[in-house]
Amino acid sequence: MCGICGVCLTRSEQPAQHSLIQEMCDAIVHRGPDAQGMHVEGSVGIGMRRLSIIDLEGGAQPIYNEDKSVVVVFNGEIYNFKELRKELIRKGHHFQTSSDTEVIAHAYEEYGDHFVNQLNGMFAIAIWDVRKSRLILSRDRLGQKPLYYAWTDAGLIFGSELKCVLKSPSVSRNIDRESVYHYFTLGYVPHPRSIYRDVRQLSPGSQLIVEGDQLDIRRYWSPKAAVDPGLEYSVAVEEFRELLLDAVKLRLRSDVPLGAFLSGGLDSSIVVALMAQVSQQPVKTFHIDFGDRDLSEAVYAREVAERYATDHYELMIKPDAVSVLDELVSYFDEPFGDGSAIPTYYVSQLTRQHVTVALAGDAGDETFGGYRRYMNILARRQRSWLARKSLGAVGNCIHKCLPSFAPGRRYFRSLGMDNHEFFVVDTRELETREILSRDFFEQWSGSSTLSMMKSLLADYGDERDELSPYTSLDLASYLPDDILVKVDRMSMAHSLEVRSPFLDYRVVEFAMRLPHHWKVRGQEGKVFLKDAYENELPPRVRETRKRGFSPPLYSWLRSDLKPMLEEALHDQSVMNLEFFNQASLKAFAKEHFDGRRDRSDLLWKFLFFVRWYNYAMGDCCPDKSGLVSTVG
Repeated sequence: MCGICGVCLTRSEQPAQHSLIQEMCDAIVHRGPDAQGMHVEGSVGIGMRRLSIIDLEGGAQPIYNEDKSVVVVFNGEIYNFKELRKELIRKGHHFQTSSDTEVIAHAYEEYGDHFVNQLNGMFAIAIWDVRKSRLILSRDRLGQKPLYYAWTDAGLIFGSELKCVLKSPSVSRNIDRESVYHYFTLGYVPHPRSIYRDVRQLSPGSQLIVEGDQLDIRRYWSPKAAVDPGLEYSVAVEEFRELLLDAVKLRLRSDVPLGAFLSGGLDSSIVVALMAQVSQQPVKTFHIDFGDRDLSEAVYAREVAERYATDHYELMIKPDAVSVLDELVSYFDEPFGDGSAIPTYYVSQLTRQHVTVALAGDAGDETFGGYRRYMNILARRQRSWLARKSLGAVGNCIHKCLPSFAPGRRYFRSLGMDNHEFFVVDTRELETREILSRDFFEQWSGSSTLSMMKSLLADYGDERDELSPYTSLDLASYLPDDILVKVDRMSMAHSLEVRSPFLDYRVVEFAMRLPHHWKVRGQEGKVFLKDAYENELPPRVRETRKRGFSPPLYSWLRSDLKPMLEEALHDQSVMNLEFFNQASLKAFAKEHFDGRRDRSDLLWKFLFFVRWYNYAMGDCCPDKSGLVSTVG
């Protein structure tokens, strides 16, 4: 696990500066505190910071092939590197180390750009091909590891985090209005955008190639649903059990201590059960709790820990919401509205005190139908056309008649939405339009969040299955842009590597073959998972519940965070952007403070944006005019 960065200035033929690569490496030292490496040659400079996991002594990067014509740095883990290494040796390649990084160098030699199809892992890879004078960047299929880049007049600047790319003086810090709009609707900035107009993310399952003054981006994998009507349920259960067990075994490969996050939910409990089956020592498990009776799952985590005799660590926390918010801002580098980043931060902090690698249950919801919204959309689709039309007409009428502050007003508005709009944005896009100013929209000609997401629904769904467009959409957007961003930044903040067996691309492809009625039945989700592991889990863990991994934002924004929010509502530097309708924001805040409406989702997103903006001005961009002189 590492962080990577670099420049490829073949577009202008400028020499790469060693000092810039050093600054970029310094910016991500938290991602790799154990070692640093660089390769600077002509117009190309690449660097990395290393968190040592595999081949502690011999795995330093950059790593080269035999004649040093291929240079590799990478962030992540290649879980099947041992099998690939044997195959490459059989084909005549010679290795100097036991690291997974060297396998990448030889796989590129053997398979060319298609080497990435041989890899099972999470990764962001940079390869400099000396002979061909070409740079190849590759990102893993699901987007577990981040990779940002800017294509400037000088050439390519890239890095694992935004703060890397921003170290280059040739990269503009101008804010992207369309990213702001999507952020307030979704709670995150969707790829390939970033909050900055001139910086982009390499999409999951993609490669970026620079040769001379040309840049080319290619997609090598996508989460396309392909339901298999010929599957037999019992056969599929056994196939899946073998597959997930193998995914767990691969993720236990490490030269440092491992553990597991144990929330008490179904996914993490299954992972711990499988780890316990194959581990020689008791599994170390980690759970945090906020002490909120309505949100706590500590009792479920304890049942799993007791059943598998794990070495269980539990921490009851009352976090300093004020101070941790600015900690989050410094690690995300751009606005991020998912409040579950806070418990992820704390569980990563606790876990890192005992181990360097932790397994987790991320992606179980997206792959096996765990979200309540899947059940809601299926129930909606079962209504007749006439019922939907009638409810929509009544709902729109009530919505127009009710005052803006009336409880339930947006619910009635949602009745008139088509299924795609209801699933993708619900009423959040309406709220976004209320809090952004007239000036914002006069200077913005971007597409709505709904229209942007609808194209993904069309691209990845299987028309034979009613749920597949929505699960595929989450795999293509919500998972890489929210869940995996959160896990990466919060774990890397503590130099902890997190691995999820459910993110094995083979598991994802298997799940995309299953019909939706195997996953969701009525108001019960993850039916297939529960059946597959019926005998391995305590009965209460298998019960349907979805409390989430979230802090009590509703109460915080009325107590601990209230002074900070009130200050943000009057922040003159932010209001000078002329992005916001201050009157609407204040009205939403008053409704929340008075206990009339729960506006925590919107207000948290706004508060995070304000804290990020002030951090960016002070830390990255001391010249305020340079930050916002031009917006896209």
